[in-house]
Amino acid sequence: MNRGSEAPGMAYFDNNATTRPCEGALVSYSKALSGDWRNPSAPSSAAARVRAKLDLAREQLATCLGVSPDTVSFTSGATESNNAVFSYISRHASSDSRVLLSPVEHPSVREAARRYFPGRVDELAVGGSEIVDPSILAPALDATEVALVSVMAANNETGVIQPWEQIAEICRVHGVPFHCDATQWLGKLPSGEFDACDYLSASAHKFGGVKGVGILKAPAEVSFIVGGEQEVGRRAGTENFPGVAAMLAALEEAYSFGKAPILEQARNAFEESLRASIPGVEVLGENLSRLWNVSALLMPRFENLRWVGKLEKMGHEVSTGSACATGQDGPSHVSVAMGFSSEQARRVVRVSGSRETTPAEWSSLADAFRLAYAELQADSSSYEVVSI
Repeated sequence: MNRGSEAPGMAYFDNNATTRPCEGALVSYSKALSGDWRNPSAPSSAAARVRAKLDLAREQLATCLGVSPDTVSFTSGATESNNAVFSYISRHASSDSRVLLSPVEHPSVREAARRYFPGRVDELAVGGSEIVDPSILAPALDATEVALVSVMAANNETGVIQPWEQIAEICRVHGVPFHCDATQWLGKLPSGEFDACDYLSASAHKFGGVKGVGILKAPAEVSFIVGGEQEVGRRAGTENFPGVAAMLAALEEAYSFGKAPILEQARNAFEESLRASIPGVEVLGENLSRLWNVSALLMPRFENLRWVGKLEKMGHEVSTGSACATGQDGPSHVSVAMGFSSEQARRVVRVSGSRETTPAEWSSLADAFRLAYAELQADSSSYEVVSI
């Protein structure tokens, strides 16, 4: 799994933050950089060939997603895509309309909603389970004018899966646009009914592509960046064909991967091992549908940054939660939505594997957690000794 030069021998378990580009993506990216580097919008015949390859990649990606090619735009990533959705909707919505979100959305959704709909953002209750109850949505849509509903496919911190397909159908019946941030879903689970989403966003680097490229599925008439006629006038700016080629290769590789059930078993065995060796550890969302690669752990003692530091010294790279929220004051909004106190939230550790993570690495991580717990206990005991 570990082929990088910066941390040789390090077992990488922070794939929900970013994945290492897969081999197919690297090959496609390098080939496009060396041979298809021209501006696709230039008038030369060589540029036209790059443009034709870009259009073909759009069609192939659309097929992978089960959507129409004329609804797919290439962006710099899901953060841009999410901001573009709320910016566009706000320009075409009435001044008193509101948006509905799940309380566990990514910061790029939450903050974009608040910027473009100040004072007009409502959160759908989850009751501590992190799952939006579809039955509460219809009454909410009937109660007020709603410009947009946004519910993610799978959570970036816990891996818990939302009933986004049901929510999309309820929105369709009520004539309300539905946006789904599918960043963590894409490349891990089948595309499902993505065509039911009016708006859909994702980032390539979450499933083995390179950074700086992503997808926005939106109605063909949506325009969100001006200053040029690229992307059929929807998004100005020179198209990143090498990034798109790498994204397509990564997505095709992800959807040809057939070992997810094996790795889910390895993840489950890891959790069982921790429960047996570290009294009081809790697995967040363990009784809910989750992505097969994620384990969010509420540790019984010690702040998560101490766990991260100990595990890294033992050759295992894990996380405290969303990389986009690193450095923020206060607990994670996901932990708050699940009913945790600030003190509990500071004990949450996120572990996220990938297609390349082996069962042996999951087992090694469980051993490292046991050793880290013993060392943290010993450290804590030594701190309690007071010299006079």
